[in-house]
Amino acid sequence: RTNLDVALSDPDPDPAELRRVAELVGASATRMSRLVDDLLVYARLGAPAREEVPVELGHLVVDAVDEFQAVAASRGITLVTELAPTCVVVGDALALRQAVANLLHNAVRLAPEGSRIWLATGTEGAAAWVTVTDEGPGISEEDRAKVFQRFWRGDQKAARAEGRSGLGLAIVAQIVADHGGTATVAAAPTGGSIFTLWLPLADTRGPANGVGAGPVEPVGDSQEAAS
Repeated sequence: RTNLDVALSDPDPDPAELRRVAELVGASATRMSRLVDDLLVYARLGAPAREEVPVELGHLVVDAVDEFQAVAASRGITLVTELAPTCVVVGDALALRQAVANLLHNAVRLAPEGSRIWLATGTEGAAAWVTVTDEGPGISEEDRAKVFQRFWRGDQKAARAEGRSGLGLAIVAQIVADHGGTATVAAAPTGGSIFTLWLPLADTRGPANGVGAGPVEPVGDSQEAAS
């Protein structure tokens, strides 16, 4: 919606930019349609069937950054990517893209204006990971155990006013679990939170065996994706 608003606010838009925005909106519509279908399946039958194809996690991060770039820029937020050269898992690209997008959506919504958000990928042992780290208000230790529960919304009054469902992080956890992985959250050195998605590497199918909570601070050689 923000991408559309930005495009429509330009009295003399560039055709190439309009096409880029149309492609972003089309991709988002496809993803959201799939999400609605999945929610219906969860409600009726349990976990929906998933595709099983090689998925490069770095590509998912780049796509998510592209979608949320305008939203972040409107609040002066800089998106920074730190991507491993290759980080391939096996699974459903649309579902995994939804999980990353949900995390980034929350980070952009909660991060202070003028702050940064880091998105990174990497591997540890038999697992691949994706992290989203922000400089937001953080989550109390007590609440970290609840964030992936259905209908958990933190500030209930604000959530109701904003029309939030409390399902975003629960969907993240379910998607990752469907792929044999886990989702975790921890306090970040930046003062905010670091969300980590753990997934089995493509050549090591099965649960992410006892791996840790992932990197907890941004590393060097980063690429600023938006400002």
